[in-house]
Amino acid sequence: MSEFKFINLDIRNYLAGILFLSAVFLSLWPLRALIIENMFWHMDIQIPLLIAAGLISKIPVSNFSQNLSRFNAYGLNSFIVSQVILVFWMLPISIDRAIIHWGYDLVKIISLIVCGWLIQVSFKRTTVVIEIFFVGYFLAMMLWVGFYYIQSDIRLCNVYTQDSQQYAGGGLMVFAVVLSLVWIISKLYKRSQI
Repeated sequence: MSEFKFINLDIRNYLAGILFLSAVFLSLWPLRALIIENMFWHMDIQIPLLIAAGLISKIPVSNFSQNLSRFNAYGLNSFIVSQVILVFWMLPISIDRAIIHWGYDLVKIISLIVCGWLIQVSFKRTTVVIEIFFVGYFLAMMLWVGFYYIQSDIRLCNVYTQDSQQYAGGGLMVFAVVLSLVWIISKLYKRSQI
């Protein structure tokens, strides 16, 4: 019956796999042209797909992960590392290098999957106050970076045009607003269930 084994796999991992493959195909020819020519596809499509893939994937519980959880009280360490990864990939120079060097692109893919996974771990362990601090900080940062991309008179990324930069900035601002609403609604819903 091994040929039917795939039926028992969790749907979360299927969805995570689809998001992952969609993001990876954007780094491969011929779809790579989309992220090379347009910063919007790079920052507002590929990067969120990679984070979402890590965020929704089902994490296997092992002795190693249980031992590691001792160093992650209230999800603080996983929140901090995920924020560092997110900040790094918001820098224009990081985006430039991911386009120019395939090695950076590979690091981007792996690190953003790990980032999504760490956010998932953090949400499972954290308190509301800690969550407000980190989520609020990140969403505010995303809003500010998006605004800066739109308002800046100079081209911040060497590989993209200024128009492309402004579209990407607009996308980041929309993402920040949508994620804020989703987060607030999920907290209110969770509270109503208590």
